[in-house]
Amino acid sequence: MARYKVSNKNIYGLKDGLAQILIVCSLSAMAFTLAVTFLVVPLFHGGPAEKDALPVGQTAAADTPMAQSIADMERMTDGFTFYSDGSVLKHNTFQAGPEQETYHYLTLESGETVVARINMKNLTKMGAIGIYRLPIGAWREWEPPEEAQIAPDVTDRGHYIDMVGDSVRLAALREDEEKTGYWLIAWAFVLFNLAGRVIVVRKWKFAPALLWSRDPLLPRSDLECWCAATYAIWSHCYGKEGFPLITGTRASRKQLKMFRAALADSWDIHNREEGLQTVHELTDRWAGRLDTSQAGWDLCRATQLLAMMYLMKWISREELDLEFSRVGRVIQRSFSGWDQLMESYMQGFCAWVDRIGYDVQYNRNQRTVLYERMKRQNCSPYSVPWDTDLNWPPEHTGNSRKFTKKLLRSYREDF
Repeated sequence: MARYKVSNKNIYGLKDGLAQILIVCSLSAMAFTLAVTFLVVPLFHGGPAEKDALPVGQTAAADTPMAQSIADMERMTDGFTFYSDGSVLKHNTFQAGPEQETYHYLTLESGETVVARINMKNLTKMGAIGIYRLPIGAWREWEPPEEAQIAPDVTDRGHYIDMVGDSVRLAALREDEEKTGYWLIAWAFVLFNLAGRVIVVRKWKFAPALLWSRDPLLPRSDLECWCAATYAIWSHCYGKEGFPLITGTRASRKQLKMFRAALADSWDIHNREEGLQTVHELTDRWAGRLDTSQAGWDLCRATQLLAMMYLMKWISREELDLEFSRVGRVIQRSFSGWDQLMESYMQGFCAWVDRIGYDVQYNRNQRTVLYERMKRQNCSPYSVPWDTDLNWPPEHTGNSRKFTKKLLRSYREDF
């Protein structure tokens, strides 16, 4: 039986075009991140937050106007700053408001004392030890809290210096947006990869990592199991995954190219009509014949061609099952069991090998060993009951999935 594997094989040319793949993946990752950041994240935050008209609370520059008195602050409506001692900022404080916000008592150059609320993250350390340039401020009117009303020596209790503004709120919003963006990018990446995995599974390129029994290339009925067994030797050759995949392999670009070349060069088949005509010729050639010594070779290749045509998407699943039923019933009537069918297959195979000038004994031994090895598996291709009802559609059969269910239960363990 096929060795179940969750394929991580790169089917887009990693081995042949590493630089191209790295460039494409890098550009795709960048585009994906930018799309999430600028298109998805704003949906969770209602767009950009409204900002203060003044850059209040932002770091003051060297050319920011310096205020020395309350009169200066009233006149400097576009913002101002001044210097303060670090010990003052640390000790001359009080808390007020429901969130216990910190306020400072500051003494101006004019000797006036005012109350200020300062964004401590945006202080600028000056050359002199313990001296800081304060953030950009604005002189604002307010209803002072009780704690400010009892403060001594405050020159103007009806105003305070706002050196916070929206800076703290906007910084928190930016931080929140960044966290949201990281989570969204992570989740979107996971969902994107899951969706991509589902797509490539549905395109028959990979085996599913989860719900492995839902693999679209696994047999759906005992009819498909039985017919896949007829070409199991072929499906285990040349690096293919083999039984019980009804196509013997997955639809990688390499395999599709090989199938297309094999159908054209070895069979002169280029489309659906030519393929079905060849299948019918191989089947009709042996239908009702008494001498079936080499019939197995042609009949097993007929079911093999149907599998190849299905992987190429030249025929539908319904057509595949209909043709499987037609060829399979001819095989059942021509042979008494799997051993007799495989002996006939080997005779025809050896005759073909001899015609093309290869070593007959070597090739026969190779396929015989493969056949005997597969027979020893618990749910081998040749444990499918020979007398399985191959009528189609399945309503005409009594147990159309009995063996299939048994096989799928042991699929991952039976190597």
